[in-house]
Amino acid sequence: MICDNVRSRSAPRQSLQTVAWWILGLVLVTAGCRTTGPKLVDAHAAYRGGDLQSAATALEKLADGKRKQRSASQLDLAVVNLAQGRPAEAESQLRDLRDHFDSVGGVGLDDAASLATDDTKRDFQLAGYEQVLLRSMLALTSLASGSGDASAYCLQAQSRSRELADDAKSDELAGTFSVALAPYLHGTLREATHQNYDDALRSFRLVSSIQPSFLPAAEDIQRVGEGVHSRPGHGVLYVIGFVGEGPQLVESVAPTTTQSLQIASTLVRHASLNQKKKDGEEDDDTIVLPTIAEVKVPKVYVPPSSLAAIGVGIGDGVFLGATQPLTDVAGLATDRLDAEMPWIIGRAIARRAIKEASVSTASGAIGLNGNAASIFQFAAVNAWAATEHADTRCWSMLPREFQVLRAELPSGEHQLDLSALGGNGMPFAPPRKASVTVVDGRNTYLFVFAPETIVSVVSPPR
Repeated sequence: MICDNVRSRSAPRQSLQTVAWWILGLVLVTAGCRTTGPKLVDAHAAYRGGDLQSAATALEKLADGKRKQRSASQLDLAVVNLAQGRPAEAESQLRDLRDHFDSVGGVGLDDAASLATDDTKRDFQLAGYEQVLLRSMLALTSLASGSGDASAYCLQAQSRSRELADDAKSDELAGTFSVALAPYLHGTLREATHQNYDDALRSFRLVSSIQPSFLPAAEDIQRVGEGVHSRPGHGVLYVIGFVGEGPQLVESVAPTTTQSLQIASTLVRHASLNQKKKDGEEDDDTIVLPTIAEVKVPKVYVPPSSLAAIGVGIGDGVFLGATQPLTDVAGLATDRLDAEMPWIIGRAIARRAIKEASVSTASGAIGLNGNAASIFQFAAVNAWAATEHADTRCWSMLPREFQVLRAELPSGEHQLDLSALGGNGMPFAPPRKASVTVVDGRNTYLFVFAPETIVSVVSPPR
């Protein structure tokens, strides 16, 4: 009986000692981890330099690698496949990814994995604007492949935008879901039927409200209001530019705020109650929030580029115009991150509080007290915190901006000159040549990929 009592009292102590050594081991192992193999930066460098095959190869390896990187790498790979002139493959990939993200659903802001380690342990989820752009990208791949589903994808994008806005918890966040690309494409498609001008008018008006700076929308509204697609014997060329390198997330630091501390307090309280309920304990105390000046957070980084637009001319020296910004992806990324930042900081503070409580319990389990306990706790908590990383996963191969030029041309084949234009409106690289066939009364879509200069031109199906 005495032996049994001793064993029963020593069991929790042995268990906590195991936790203590596990914490120290985790810190040492995690700190020593180094990634090898292809990196996303390699894919970006290859894409920027026009080596699309090397970019695709690097992304394929990343997509087959660590689970937490797969979905983001597959999204990037779909963009590169489209730039390579493989729109059907890109459409299939994006359709599978759309279904995947829809089935995974959202992740709770206080999920256990991110509170125990860091936000990189959460399942990767697309930001709201990325969910809308995924469906918009599906429309673009359909136009490029000729699959005939572009209009349906546009409607899916607009529906998803409304759903996200309705579910948003604040007006500040709701504004990050409005994307002009899908309603613009839908308007062009409805106009090309020569019958559904009312639908086209509604779409172009929506474009104007979402992106007031897109001045061509006024001409679109006037034209479809008059029930005109193009002059007899003419068709319409749409040059859709993937202009500039898109926003990426990099690790940075941010100061704590009153709002983030309030969020952290709520998260810690919730986690503590769940644990006590699981252990069958009474809620007789709470974890104290630590004093932290700053925490690791993601930050939007837009690679600098001298590229402002794509100039379009035809072979006889006629300048048709320059593409105009339709969707500012970099701005959407910044607005979204600004809206979510209090929660990101709040989770980081909550993690530190939970880790400090765990280390304090562990130090007592191995018999430390006084200065020895303080030194152990300080070293363990700071070493553990040093292994944390901000979640920098995102759809990084999206362009800085989606830009558009509409040009009405006589039916027949045309030789185009496509130029990378700087901020002064002047070309800074030799033009790229492209051939398009314009059909009387119909739309023709040409896709130009230009992260720094023009690296790829994808012609429409004939």
